[in-house]
Amino acid sequence: MNKPEYQRMAEKERTYWWHLGRLKIIKTYIELANKTDKKISILNVGCGTGGTIDLLESFGKVVNVDNSDDAIKFMKSSGYKNVTKVEGIGLPFANSSFDIVGAFDVLEHIDDDRGALAEWSRVLNPGGAVVLTVPAYQWLWSGHDEALYHKRRYTRRLIASTARDAGLVVERSSYAVVFSLPLVIGFRLLNHIRRKAVNSETSYVAVPNWTNGLFTRFLGLESKLHQKIIFPAGTTVVAILRKKS
Repeated sequence: MNKPEYQRMAEKERTYWWHLGRLKIIKTYIELANKTDKKISILNVGCGTGGTIDLLESFGKVVNVDNSDDAIKFMKSSGYKNVTKVEGIGLPFANSSFDIVGAFDVLEHIDDDRGALAEWSRVLNPGGAVVLTVPAYQWLWSGHDEALYHKRRYTRRLIASTARDAGLVVERSSYAVVFSLPLVIGFRLLNHIRRKAVNSETSYVAVPNWTNGLFTRFLGLESKLHQKIIFPAGTTVVAILRKKS
């Protein structure tokens, strides 16, 4: 992405219902993954424009990494200094360096997703966890995925098998952003009928402010339900993958 696109993405992370609601769900899953009341160390993989950093820093010390020079420059210009450039899936950290690895809509961009999970596991402390989100269902694949350079979409079963191959155990997984599934299906069918291409500039559906607020509240409620409920369908998969003690 170019600099204006990073600026646009950063603005969406502060205002758009999907980002605001997903952040609440991530908070719930970090709380579920954290087995201590102490401050923890977190590696934020694929930090992008930094939309999750403030939340993660409320749990402890956060180290941010990304493989994009433009993302690194944008992050530093935005005041985030603790960010490191990485190449490929390799990480410049010693074994057992972090309590949690957060990867929020990152894994779907990586060719070798099993290798990436294995590398994230390597830098985790024994008993630590990967907390991740990924887009759900390959049958929802669209021009939106191609514009964002996705390699695949996931199911809970695929996340489980990929984690197992990487030596991680699924402690908890669920579908998320549940209410949006019929909306996304309808929107993509409509675009297919109209033969309208979807790109990174049009992937956000403009909604009135009251709708944006309503959808944000829906996801705030869903985030609370995630403490007790495993949802059977949704547009996102969210999971805690535990490294064995």
